Amino acid sequence: MRRRLFVISNPGAGLSRSSLIDDTLRALQRAGAVPSHTRPASIAATRLAAQQAAASGSYEAIVAAGGDGTIRHVAAALIDGSVPLGIIPVGTGNVLAHEIGLKPTADAVARTLLQGTTIEVACASANGEPFLLMAGAGFDARVLTDLDQRTKSLVGKLAYAAPLLGGLFRPLDTLSVAVDGRACQANWVVIANSCHYGGGFVLTERTGIHQRGLVAILFKARTRTALAGMLTSLARGRLEEHAARGHVEILPCSQATITSDTPVPVQIDGDVVGSTPLTIDAGSSHVRLIVPPGSPSGGGHA
Repeated sequence: MRRRLFVISNPGAGLSRSSLIDDTLRALQRAGAVPSHTRPASIAATRLAAQQAAASGSYEAIVAAGGDGTIRHVAAALIDGSVPLGIIPVGTGNVLAHEIGLKPTADAVARTLLQGTTIEVACASANGEPFLLMAGAGFDARVLTDLDQRTKSLVGKLAYAAPLLGGLFRPLDTLSVAVDGRACQANWVVIANSCHYGGGFVLTERTGIHQRGLVAILFKARTRTALAGMLTSLARGRLEEHAARGHVEILPCSQATITSDTPVPVQIDGDVVGSTPLTIDAGSSHVRLIVPPGSPSGGGHA
């Protein structure tokens, strides 16, 4: 059983009333673990805290407590290292938690941190920034740009309603995409390292964090109505039906470049990180991740 855990939390992640971090820390202590806890004030401080904790040799795991963005920044400090990453999912979407089958309850999270299996998961890069889940340009990045973070902390996923509607009324973007050298056109692009998206929605079953290789999802809506239909299908886990009709193209991908005549917002693991151009590479890096015993991502044990 792991006992020495270093927990790095983002106080601004998820719902402001969530008690999962404190409840998990208490559950760990009851089980005999000795968790240390810090709340860095910036992204740079988050990465530095993870780097220093990993280098100290004092901890059996570094734990990211926050949303997928916080997890990404902690993971960046652990790439190709020996210290595993654990998570306490207190974000709004918690895509990585869905990916590994981790229930957001204190007992389930504590049990995973203490006794979970460690696997190697693929870590790709976007404009030199590491990511575990997805990167892309267009519609979802525009929604995130318009999202009010204070409202999100109060009402969770309901805060996305207004930005989603606003995004549907915007003109469609025009993106030029090169997928492993193949030229394509799209109005929204997601390059996925995970099969889940936006929470528990299944974007594609053709990839997952436990395997090397990305999948490019190219949305080719000609009208806003068509885009709305694609979003509905995504929410129902039936996006592949649009691929059969040629409205969405889904391609295996090792490298991709996304460009546009005018700047289009870009997102990495649910955080807006500037605008096009965007260059993505599957790379060869990995992060050791603690997953629940019996997790569907349990292949490829480290």
